[in-house]
Amino acid sequence: MKLKILILLTTVSISVMAKDMGTFGQLFPIDEPDMMDLINGRLKHMDENGEMARIHEKAEKDVKAHAVRPPPVSGVSEARQDKTWLFDPSFVADRDITDGRGHYITHKGDRKNPLDFIPFKSTLYFINGDNPAELQWVKNKIKYSINFKIILVKGSVPETSEKLDEQIFFDQYGVMVTRFGITHTPAEVFQEGDMLRVKEQKL
Repeated sequence: MKLKILILLTTVSISVMAKDMGTFGQLFPIDEPDMMDLINGRLKHMDENGEMARIHEKAEKDVKAHAVRPPPVSGVSEARQDKTWLFDPSFVADRDITDGRGHYITHKGDRKNPLDFIPFKSTLYFINGDNPAELQWVKNKIKYSINFKIILVKGSVPETSEKLDEQIFFDQYGVMVTRFGITHTPAEVFQEGDMLRVKEQKL
């Protein structure tokens, strides 16, 4: 019901924003209908003529399409040259952090490297799932990898999963590539000492 009311309010919002053009001619009292009666009447009409069903169907299709093939990550293109760098995951604590028993793990202002406490055991592979060359690249890579995650920046999640017979993730809104500074694919990220090694590879 909340969704129906939201849809209806969208359809009638224009009348609410109408400009006052002044008064012309004789005035007559207006028996204004109750707002909920107006909404319920409009909803009933939309149900009867099938408009509401069409709106729901379109909304469901849009949600499914977004889940299957999310919008591609902007600013990421095919690698034209090999490139590699080290990424430091260290951070400066913005507050005191304690464990469950009140013992300090770190104090505000301390610089900490998470890799000193938790090793980064997985290799991350970033690919464009619509690029056959990158699919073959990651196939070759995972032959020699035990712990890994395949992350799309473009493409269909279920189709890529079927082609590789692996679980596939998608970097929604480019959060991870932005964090690591990746602008080209294919790319991989893995631990090297107390840093993370990032590699972009030309195919």
